[in-house]
Amino acid sequence: MAFDTTTKQVLLSGANMMVRVGASAVSNSVVGLVSNVSFNENFQLQKANCLGKLGPVSIDPQDYSCEITIGAFVPKSDLPETGQVNIAASVPLRGNALADGAKFAYLDFYDDTNILAAFSGVIVASSGVQIEGGGYIRRNVQLQALERI
Repeated sequence: MAFDTTTKQVLLSGANMMVRVGASAVSNSVVGLVSNVSFNENFQLQKANCLGKLGPVSIDPQDYSCEITIGAFVPKSDLPETGQVNIAASVPLRGNALADGAKFAYLDFYDDTNILAAFSGVIVASSGVQIEGGGYIRRNVQLQALERI
């Protein structure tokens, strides 16, 4: 937050983002109990080096990957019927991963007026559990997307 020190008023505050999943931006459910979320896009680059030149003469993109990480609290009981999705419950077991792995056509980070980032072709890639002493159990779910849109 940014404050005006003379008037003690808030000039600027950060966005309060949420995560939605579903078929599109208009038919989404909120991912419930998210404590943190991030995404990282990676472009594999190919450098063209030539004799007699210091450094590459060209750099070209060769591959792309997009990884989304969600830290979600594991609820003590099932979520009530609120239209929210428990991402921790969406992680498939090994035997079900090939048959019906957790796939989402669309995922975005949004607030009431803006979409910060949106992704298509999202699938659960990995999952883990984090337990801190005296704290809550948190499931860390990593997803991969075909693209950021």
